[in-house]
Amino acid sequence: MKMKNSIVLLMLSASILCAQSLKDLYAEAKESPLFKSRAEAIESQRMGDAAERLDGGWSLGAEVGGAFPKDGSSSGGEFALGIEREFNLDRSTIGNFLKYNKEYAELKKSVELNRIKGRIFRIYGEYCIQKEALAAQRGLATVYREMLKQIDTGVRYGEFDASKALMAHLALENLNLKIVETRSMMRRLKSDIESIVFFDGEAVCTLEDYDMNYLFNPENSSFYPMLKLNEERSKEAMALSRSRVPRVGVSATYSDEIDTRRTMFGISIPLAYGAGNEAARSAAMHAYSAARMEAESLKRGYESASRALRERLELYLTKVQSFEASINLTTDTLIEQSRLRFKAGEESLLSMLKAAETKLQMIETLNALKMRRHDAVANFIDRFAIDPEGVIK
Repeated sequence: MKMKNSIVLLMLSASILCAQSLKDLYAEAKESPLFKSRAEAIESQRMGDAAERLDGGWSLGAEVGGAFPKDGSSSGGEFALGIEREFNLDRSTIGNFLKYNKEYAELKKSVELNRIKGRIFRIYGEYCIQKEALAAQRGLATVYREMLKQIDTGVRYGEFDASKALMAHLALENLNLKIVETRSMMRRLKSDIESIVFFDGEAVCTLEDYDMNYLFNPENSSFYPMLKLNEERSKEAMALSRSRVPRVGVSATYSDEIDTRRTMFGISIPLAYGAGNEAARSAAMHAYSAARMEAESLKRGYESASRALRERLELYLTKVQSFEASINLTTDTLIEQSRLRFKAGEESLLSMLKAAETKLQMIETLNALKMRRHDAVANFIDRFAIDPEGVIK
């Protein structure tokens, strides 16, 4: 028997040690198909931007034909070979643009990863809140079942009529339905996490304390470095658009005709004038101006949203603590006192049921408050692409 108990304890300890934490899920997010697909899309866009500004390399051409002079002179085959290439003149500017563009792409990947991790943070938190609610509901169901035993005993001995027992059974069934709803919600949330990363459901829930200093520090928003770099990238793009002679083309041609062998060398210089080129330059200037203003706009929005969230969290914290104290002390005491008075014949069945229903309502209210508090933080994390790993103390 002692050996059996030891095995059970070892298995329980192993399951606790192997239970996934939020940090484990974050680590898996970077290897998830969702992040990899978004990273590939960002790389595709980066290479597309680069392709627009890099030269196309060498091109080779050939022509073969026949010549049949009208004056009756000798006819025969002719051929021509040609090779050409365009060279960018603003190579240093293009190099800077490509450098900034690559760094910008990496920062965009950080934004995408933080948002995926933020989604995991949201769903995981909701899962943990529902898990706490389920434990409270099951605890209350135990109280109901204990009351039912006393009521059923009273019905058998004629102390209560059957309608009272039916009323108590309906109250328990109502609670059981809520337990089913909570379990169903947990299954859905588990499925939502599993659509991103593997999740075993044995969550070690630690979402009560938020690190306010981390959360409200604008430097922890991955948008900040990205917007600054985007300004530099837009500046280089504007410089490229202003070039009047952006590239030069060189070519060489050899032709073998019936009466002549000819070698030609050529150079072409496209001049960036005209309405289309002016429109492109204007677009680049507006993009640069927008990039400069975007960082300032984000800073103001961050400060304003931080103040509003801080006030909400302080309010929610007060309410959550108040309701938890009431549930742990007031309602439990009320239920126990009602049960004792009912057992002694000093209180009616309805009073005891009312005390249990009050606790159930407070559990639901507490669950809703915790959910709103968590969603407020999750919305803030998503809006500013904050890495949620530092949010939990």
